[in-house]
Amino acid sequence: MHRDTIQVPEKGTYKWQLFDYWSGEFRQTHADHSAYIALNFAGALEACRTKFQALMQHHRAKAADATCSARHMRAIERLQNTMSGAAMAYESGFRRH
Repeated sequence: MHRDTIQVPEKGTYKWQLFDYWSGEFRQTHADHSAYIALNFAGALEACRTKFQALMQHHRAKAADATCSARHMRAIERLQNTMSGAAMAYESGFRRH
């Protein structure tokens, strides 16, 4: 099977900057997609989703209380920055496309 190779523009040129940007974008997107697939096949996402949603519900309910809402809002923010939160966010974005 014959494959045409991609000609990389000369380094330092505007075309090279564009090529570098978009190839980096492709690598990052591909890595995110591969990580999602691996987590899904490993069965990790369902357990993460259940625990993540339970914790989010708990903290959202407690955030309504004015005396400790700031603490629970910080907890929600931390949850959203975890691997579980990232996987859930990626999954919801993946389903829309």
